[in-house]
Amino acid sequence: MINLVPQRYHEFIRFGLVGVTNTAVHAGIVVALMELLAPPAFVANGVAFVFANVMSYILNSRFTFRTPASFLGYRRFLLVSLVSLGLTLAITSLVEYLGWHYAFGLLMVIFVVPVLNYMVMKLWAFTPHAS
Repeated sequence: MINLVPQRYHEFIRFGLVGVTNTAVHAGIVVALMELLAPPAFVANGVAFVFANVMSYILNSRFTFRTPASFLGYRRFLLVSLVSLGLTLAITSLVEYLGWHYAFGLLMVIFVVPVLNYMVMKLWAFTPHAS
């Protein structure tokens, strides 16, 4: 079998696949809730975040980093997720404050946040820890 991508990148690719899947699940839940129940959008997004975040943790535990799922592991994962959200909001707010086009901030978020997120997940959230 031809290996087109070096082995050292496989984990990062799996992380990206989980991220794409997670985004689709989040969007699907938001659309379903908005179309069926018509709650305020922030409620639909909040519900979607909870489900998608738990799913993302389980998939990243088993598929990406191949570590056992645990409550401590999820707490770390959730903390990293919330810090990533804060970083996303900080970047977009700074871009808006500087008067730059929003697309510049969006590109920064798309290319910077996932890489930092992966590094922190790998080095802290999914490292083996004493129970």
